[in-house]
Amino acid sequence: MGFDVVIIGAGEGGLFTGAILAKNGMKTLLLEKKPRIGGRAMCFEYKPGYIVDWGIHSIRYGKKGIIPTIFRKDLGIKLELLDYGRGKLYRKGEWVAMPTGVKEFMTTPLLQDEERDSFIPLFLEIIKLKVEDYLDMSIQEYFKDKVQSENLWDLIRLIAAALMVTPEIERASMGEMIYGIKQVATAGKGATYPAGGWKGIFDNLIEIISANGEIRTKSAVKKVLISGKRVEGVLLEDDTKIHSDLVVVAMPSQQIFSVLSESAFSPSFVSLCKNLISSSGLSIDFGLKEKFSDDNGLIAVDEPMGLGAFTSNIDPSTAPEKEQLFTFVQHVPREIAGNPQQAKQGLVSMQELINQMYPGFSQRIKWKRPLIIPVMDGAVNYIGQTRDKRPSVKSNVIAGLFFSGDTYNGPGLGGDIAPSSARLCAHTILNDLKERESIADTPKAQLK
Repeated sequence: MGFDVVIIGAGEGGLFTGAILAKNGMKTLLLEKKPRIGGRAMCFEYKPGYIVDWGIHSIRYGKKGIIPTIFRKDLGIKLELLDYGRGKLYRKGEWVAMPTGVKEFMTTPLLQDEERDSFIPLFLEIIKLKVEDYLDMSIQEYFKDKVQSENLWDLIRLIAAALMVTPEIERASMGEMIYGIKQVATAGKGATYPAGGWKGIFDNLIEIISANGEIRTKSAVKKVLISGKRVEGVLLEDDTKIHSDLVVVAMPSQQIFSVLSESAFSPSFVSLCKNLISSSGLSIDFGLKEKFSDDNGLIAVDEPMGLGAFTSNIDPSTAPEKEQLFTFVQHVPREIAGNPQQAKQGLVSMQELINQMYPGFSQRIKWKRPLIIPVMDGAVNYIGQTRDKRPSVKSNVIAGLFFSGDTYNGPGLGGDIAPSSARLCAHTILNDLKERESIADTPKAQLK
């Protein structure tokens, strides 16, 4: 059987690209070296009745987010979304409501009256700014002459962490933050959760791809076959050749030269791909033997920055009846995630923090799954790694070679970059094919 397109990698980038192309009639082969699909958003039944993934994966901006948009516009499916309840912030040993809109900022105890009076105009001013004009400016640089209060700086870091999965405002792009704030303002909400967890999302994508193609797990690719600056297919680790004129490498850019030769590309492209900075994290999933908390919103901690959720309060299908699933994740420097001793201590400190937040929590634990996550987001929204600086989804050197995933140039923040790049990749391929067909149908006399 021949394939119109071969995709290497069944993470979000590969799955969304594959589903869109398969839905548009392309015979699609998706190759994944691991036993499970999903990549860094892998979702599965860890213990009987408990559905977990890697950290917390929300759907940004509700039905206006990139994932519901793909399902609705490209796949013809209405994705069922569940609203989070009111978010909470644990700060300096106390709980406060998490402000998510102008009205809430007007009353939040995080700010004094005079701080609110100065923050609201700042917030409204941001809505009017152009994303492109501020991509190369840091958040800290933008606010340095506008903010004097430490409370306001703390709030800005908190907003950056919530939107961009990084509190490093001295490095993060103001333009990308503007984009996120505008999206929230337009959508009217920051995040929702997919009914059934991410397993439901992936099940839909698998079904669409399988209807017009194939997904093979435990199928490692040795290299992309290229001849005369044109893709010819892929060579598997068992030396099986699969021929195709189109290949999508749905791998982090830092890893693509495990299947591509560096010599085929410019030194600047190789350097860009290899040196994009990713984020790292620590996470713990807890199965609780009884219902412990009624919290059904996202739970934030400001120091150290962290995010948690009683997932089964939002979607009861993720845990057995009368039990509970809780997940907590922290962004940590790569140096900590890469040091087993420091990472282990970080996980211990994380559980101590949770016990402080929720006295009696430890006594309810049935099981726990600690995770060290070397790569959370493949390319953090730092200056120099913004949408206009990341590698393109289409190679300008090798015909028929495309890229997909969260290190490429689809617009978005954090976990939205992968599906956004996947959609951009798929649409670019489909548009290229339409152009070819148009040229092929044009009388030769008109081409002269």
